[in-house]
Formats: sequence, structure tokens, C-alpha cells
Amino acid sequence: MPLIDLKTDLKSLKYGKDRIGGGNSGQPYIQTPIPTTFRGVGNTGGLDQLTRGGSLIGSSVVNDSLRISRFLASPSGLTFIAKQQGLEIAKNITLFGLDTKKWTTISTVPISTIANTALAPTGQHLANIALINGGASGVNSGGGYLYGNPDMNIPREGKYGEGNTYNSRRKRNNALVESRVDKINYQPLYQSDSGVEKDLEDTVDFRIVKVNNDGSGNNTYIHFRSFIEGLSDNYGASWSTKKYMGRGEDFYSYDGFSRDISFSFKVPVLSALEQRSVYSKLNYLASLCAPDYSNAGLMRGNLIKLTIGDYLVDVPGIMMGINLSISDEAGWDIARDSKGNKIKGITNETGGKVMPKLIEVSGFSFKPIHNFIPKTISQKFVETGDGFYVDAPFISYGNTKPNQLDSRYGSNNTINDDLNKILATLQSPGFL
Repeated sequence: MPLIDLKTDLKSLKYGKDRIGGGNSGQPYIQTPIPTTFRGVGNTGGLDQLTRGGSLIGSSVVNDSLRISRFLASPSGLTFIAKQQGLEIAKNITLFGLDTKKWTTISTVPISTIANTALAPTGQHLANIALINGGASGVNSGGGYLYGNPDMNIPREGKYGEGNTYNSRRKRNNALVESRVDKINYQPLYQSDSGVEKDLEDTVDFRIVKVNNDGSGNNTYIHFRSFIEGLSDNYGASWSTKKYMGRGEDFYSYDGFSRDISFSFKVPVLSALEQRSVYSKLNYLASLCAPDYSNAGLMRGNLIKLTIGDYLVDVPGIMMGINLSISDEAGWDIARDSKGNKIKGITNETGGKVMPKLIEVSGFSFKPIHNFIPKTISQKFVETGDGFYVDAPFISYGNTKPNQLDSRYGSNNTINDDLNKILATLQSPGFL
């Protein structure tokens, strides 16, 4: 059998048809003719000095930019772009929620990637070229992403007192620093016998009230921004077992009920002016685990009332413990100026004390002492078909008056009338 001559001049090899079924991937994206001489072999472009690649930098940048451009236009490149933008959107939602004004830029991946490819030899890098920043049009800028989040475009600085913390720090004047102060963080402890101060509004209200042990009603209010995580509400029923002669199984009798609530939250110091109030509130909160002494020297525990949105509204109980953790990521206020000099007092650059900028309060363990009889909800409340007015509101749902059946719900016909009115309103012209 004669030997097959496998020699080739390489020029007869063709690009394309490299997919199963004869499809063409379009690769390689840059095709360079095979040189006919050795003239350019070994040419490195000279020394790497101001730019990498020496005299060859021009052609290299062009080839790299074309290569990246053609990849991004391919099916694989389009998939890559979609994944990158999805990751950036998910990151922004995790960090800032659905308020797009606080989102960092979501890059237009093709433009940003190509631009930075061209700049690679210089060692410079452009920030992501923004597709969305500050609630720009393009991603549902009118209304919430999900049900129950209609406040994406509400001016949060004015409505909720949030500091303009995401703004540039190019200026250090007092006006800018004050605009970056978070109103709830900056709010110190206060005492009141007439309830919470209404101007401290948050998307989800979060406050802890220390009940005055002397019975004067002059309670102490602690407000934190609601950076709450891991809220857990655990209910338990205890049953005792009994054995009867001649029966192999256990028999049960009801013994009691228990409930435990736990959660964690973060307390950031978002500006220099907030340090004092933040740490005074944390210090006071931690002290609630220690005893309070009466004028006669008797040791007393502390009762608190907890509010988290409408899920828990001024629910009385006892705080079993907390754990304060220092975040390694946020860093510390080192109370020094830009030249490293120690600073005394509050300035635009420091709160005046060497303190962490983020405290994580974990293991907040709370045992409710219900102001109603813990029991199975009465059948008459079930018959109303409404879950708001109940005689055992374990979940507050805005209900602060247990054991009171609303007079509107005298019959199911009244409920149907109310539902018909709501439907008529929704269907009216111009409602949506």
C-alpha cells in the first residue's frame, strides 16, 4: 500500500465549518496571513517603556479591539453580556434594594470592555460606562420591580431622612457633610410619654422602647435604620406523654405555649456626625441586659417594646441577649486628618474617636409578653373572613387593639359589599 503524502504548505487549510453539522463559528476572529519570509520573525517591538509592546502597540491594540468586538457580537458574547448585566443588577439589589438612585453604574459591557481593551497597554482603566445610574430610564424606572415596592422613585432623603451617602466626596464643606447624614442614625436617645416621634419615618419602622420601671410612662426610645436580617419567629407547644396499661402508644396532654423571636441588624456610621449618637444608642441597648436599680437599691430587669414594620407593633417583652460584632470590611474611623495628625472633636473627616464604621448586632433574642391571652383565634373572628381584627394577634398586622371585633363585620354580606366597592374603584376609568 503506498504511503499517503501528508505534507502541506499550510495555506491550503481553510477556516470555517468547525461546528457539528458544518456550521461556522467565525473563529479565529483575527486571521493573519502566513508570512512568506522571515523578515518580521522575532520582532518584539523594542523595549517596554511608556507602553507595553513598543512599536507594535498600534497593530496589537487594533487586533485586540477587533477580536473582543467580534466575540461580543457572537452568540457566546451576547450570553456573556446578559450574564454580566444580570450579576450587576443582582449586586445592586443586594446592596441597595430596589431604589435605583443608589445603584452603582451598570456597565454597557460591549463599550466598557472594548474601551478598556484599547487602554490595557497604558495601565489605565475606565470606570464602567453607565447604562443605569440614578434611576435612568431603561429598567422599569416608574414603579417597583415587585409587588409591594412602589417607592423606587420616592425622594428617600426627604421622605425617609436617608443621608446622601452615595454622592461624591470631592468636597468637604459642611453643607455636603450634613447632606450625607442619615437622620435616623443621627437621632439620639430620647424620652417620651406620648409615643414615638412621627418624623422618624423609615420604609420599615424599627425601634426598641425601654419601658420605665418606675411606671411614669416616660419611656426611652431607641431608633435604628431597618437593616434587618434573619428575622425568625418561633412558636412552640409543649405536650406531656402518658402511658396506660395495655396500650403501647403514647398519650398526650397539652402543657403550654412558648414563643421566641430572633434577628440581626447592621448599624453603619455613615458620616462623621453620626458616630456619637450611634454608639450612645448601642451602649444603651447593651446595658438593657444589665439590671436597673430602684431608689431602694433593689435589682430590676428591663422590659422593652419592639416594633418591626406592621409585623410587630410595640410588642412588650424581654431581651434575652445580643452580640455586637465588628465588621472587617467597613474599616475604622481613626480620628486623624489627611496628614495623619490626631484630631480631637468632630470634624468633616472624623467623628473624633477611633471606632468601627459598622457594627453588626446579631443574636437579638426576644421573648414576647403578650398583652392579650395567647390562645387559638376565636371562631367568630374566622367567620368574618378578615384577618385584621383578631382576638389573638400574634402577628400584629397593624392591630394594636386585640379582643375587639370591628363593628363593620356584622355579617358576610357586609364583607361582600366592601369587596364590591373595592372592585368598582379598581375598574373605574383613570384609576390605573
